[in-house]
Amino acid sequence: MERYDLKNGSGLTRQNFSPVKVTEKRKWARKDLRGFTLIELLVVISIISLLSSIVFAALGSAREKAKIAAAKAQLKNVETAIALLEHDTGKWPNGCPPHERAEPEVSLDDPKAGLKERPPLGVTYNLTLPYCEWTVEDRANWKGPYIQTGKDPWGTSYEFDPDYSFERDCSGLVPPISPAVFFGPNKTGSYDCDSIYLRLDYSDSVWSWAQI
Repeated sequence: MERYDLKNGSGLTRQNFSPVKVTEKRKWARKDLRGFTLIELLVVISIISLLSSIVFAALGSAREKAKIAAAKAQLKNVETAIALLEHDTGKWPNGCPPHERAEPEVSLDDPKAGLKERPPLGVTYNLTLPYCEWTVEDRANWKGPYIQTGKDPWGTSYEFDPDYSFERDCSGLVPPISPAVFFGPNKTGSYDCDSIYLRLDYSDSVWSWAQI
C-alpha cells in the first residue's frame, strides 16, 4: 500500500506503508489495555469489599451499643413501674410480698406480673408462705398499666427474679439479690456475663434500685 505526503509545497512524495504492522501494534495495545483495566478493576473491587466489611462491622457495633443503652433506659422504667405497683397494691410482680427472696421469677410480659395489665385473680405461687396471689383488693387498687412493653431490645421478655445470682455462670456463686433482669444479647439464660439488670437493695424494709 502506498501513501503520498505533501512536503513544503514541492509535490507529492510516495512512501511505503505497511497496514499489517500497524494492525498488529494496535491489536497488542488493545490487549495490554484490556489486561491492565481488568487488574485495576479487581483491585478496586477488593478495596471496596474490605472497606464495606469494616463499615458493616462498625455499624453492627454501634447498633449493639444503642440496644444496650436502650435496655438500660428501659430498666429504669421498670424500676419506676415496680415501685408504683408496690405503692398501689402492696405487691411485687407475680403478686408476691415485697422482699421475699424465695419466690419464683416471672416474665414482665406475663399478665400475672401485673405490670402491663390488670393481673388475674388468684394464687400464682403456693409452695412457700406467704403465698403469691392477686386478691380482689389488689385488683381494685391496681392503677396500671405501669409499662408499655415487657421485652428488651433483642426481643426477649424481661424477667423479675427475687433470688437472682449475679453472673452465677460467669464468675462463680455470689449472694442472691433481687433484680429485674433480661437475658441480654445472646438470649440464652439469665446468669451469664452479658445480662444487664437492676439490683434491689434492702434497708429496714425500704428498698431502692441500683444500676449495675
